[in-house]
Amino acid sequence: MDFLKRLNYKIRKFYDDDFDWQNYTKDSYHRRLKKDVEAEYLTIARTDDLSFDQKSGTLIAKGQSLHPNHAAILEVIGQLKPKTAHEIGCGGGDHVANANTVFPDVQTTGSDRGKFQIELACKRHPKLYDSFGILDATMPYSRLWPRAELVYCQAVLMHIHTAVSHFVALSNMFAMADKYVYLMENFQCHNFVSDIQNLFKGGHLPWDTLYVYRFDGSAGARGMLMSKEKLDYTALTSDDQMRAGLKFSKRRINRSNEDSERGTFGANTCVL
Repeated sequence: MDFLKRLNYKIRKFYDDDFDWQNYTKDSYHRRLKKDVEAEYLTIARTDDLSFDQKSGTLIAKGQSLHPNHAAILEVIGQLKPKTAHEIGCGGGDHVANANTVFPDVQTTGSDRGKFQIELACKRHPKLYDSFGILDATMPYSRLWPRAELVYCQAVLMHIHTAVSHFVALSNMFAMADKYVYLMENFQCHNFVSDIQNLFKGGHLPWDTLYVYRFDGSAGARGMLMSKEKLDYTALTSDDQMRAGLKFSKRRINRSNEDSERGTFGANTCVL
């Protein structure tokens, strides 16, 4: 390998996650939460702030509205009616807390890989102290991890790019989920549809059946819903279908393709 190739090999960035997770809370998350989300949207709802309309399947805000992504998560919970829901990468814990407020009959929990993220969640929601825990979804699956009928994440997998870590995290989410997996992500940051299809065909998902749908929240956010059973939503067969109408990002798509190409699915035998 010549000098330029060796140099390029050492400085390439597509194996790196977007953040240093040990410093993520202090360096990025807490600042963005305060300046970007809390400045414009309701983040911690009281009992009378939000309600769910069963007939229309939509979230209703009496005053300040939730961020569209956050509202869609609650609408997924309201429409699917799971008994339990777990968030991967719960950050400050607001989604867990709001779900607990709007749907008190649903057991809601959350986890994050960072100690400081969990400390922030417990600080923001001290009454839910026992609902949060540390869990790194890019680690090999643990039978000690919590299970739930619905397992979801919001703006988490889109930042994971180290080696095949996002494949591992996806597989773990399905292993933790008894019925549904929901992704609220930037869908140009990974080829989520084809990656999940390849994981399923390659035997990396512990589900016998897989249905993939697009779920659009009433406030305009779009997400991916995976189910063990057939549901009445728009079926997804390609990433182009999921990305329709989004502003094209060549950089993100190139990175998504590089990430997908690192995946080796199933077991292939070589006859000598």
